[in-house]
Amino acid sequence: MAYLYVLSGPGKGRSFRLREGENYIGRSIDNDIRIEDKTLSRKHARIVLKGSRFFITDLKSENRTFFDSAYLEPGSQVELKAGVPIALGTTIVTVSLSETDDGQMTSFSETVKLSRADIEKASELAERRAEAEEKRLQLLREASDLLMSAVSIHDALEKILQSITEELNRVDRAAILLTDPLTGEIEETVLGPRVPRHEKTAPYSTKVVERVIAVKRPVMISNTKTEEGDIADTLKVLKVQCVLCSPMIFASRLAGVIYLDSVRRPYGFREDDLALLMEIGQQIALAVEKARFVSDISKVVESLVPDEE
Repeated sequence: MAYLYVLSGPGKGRSFRLREGENYIGRSIDNDIRIEDKTLSRKHARIVLKGSRFFITDLKSENRTFFDSAYLEPGSQVELKAGVPIALGTTIVTVSLSETDDGQMTSFSETVKLSRADIEKASELAERRAEAEEKRLQLLREASDLLMSAVSIHDALEKILQSITEELNRVDRAAILLTDPLTGEIEETVLGPRVPRHEKTAPYSTKVVERVIAVKRPVMISNTKTEEGDIADTLKVLKVQCVLCSPMIFASRLAGVIYLDSVRRPYGFREDDLALLMEIGQQIALAVEKARFVSDISKVVESLVPDEE
């Protein structure tokens, strides 16, 4: 028999039998093992029992899964060691091939040799992640408010870049480039606060921007030194360590791109950052479309000949 034991958290002291094959764990009622902890995702992880071996996969959970002193890569299967603690959000569990009753849970917890430092680190990182998520939601709300206000699109985009640069403090250069909806040519460039205004060359990689405009998909390179290809080669010449560029699309129409890079260090951007840019980009694309529509209507109205009758 195989079991999962809850060592700390809302379900502390509980045990669950693991069946051969897949066992889903999470906050939702449709999981094989339901743990009512708000730091767990609805479907947080999957444990697969194969004979006497355990394998775990994080299912792209919000607060992630911590095991053996490191966070698991979402979607990657890792073999578990019986008795070694696993942090699901801030709930600590472990697996075992032996059964213990509730009265033995305390001694069992002692024998699994929990690393208090690892548990505290997992809890602290989960809290930081929640705080970061709240800040990003606030950034999205601020961007939406700016784009719906009476300020010009250009001024709104400058303020949005200011907020992005403050939130992602590893950004060195930031720019929003608006494109012509018919030709795809760059019509306007709005620069972030850390970009020098006196440079003669473009303060961004034209290769990256052209690629994103052409394919309407984001480009994210975490470390240019380990990448190969024409884009990576160009970035190395520009001494760019990492880059993130996302298209701004609404209703399949490209409004431009958001470009970020760092010349100080690699691995400056994460998947969360890309998701943030995609959401902001959609808001900007919608605002730009509305502004163009109003402008086009105004031109039509001005061209109309008044009826003298």
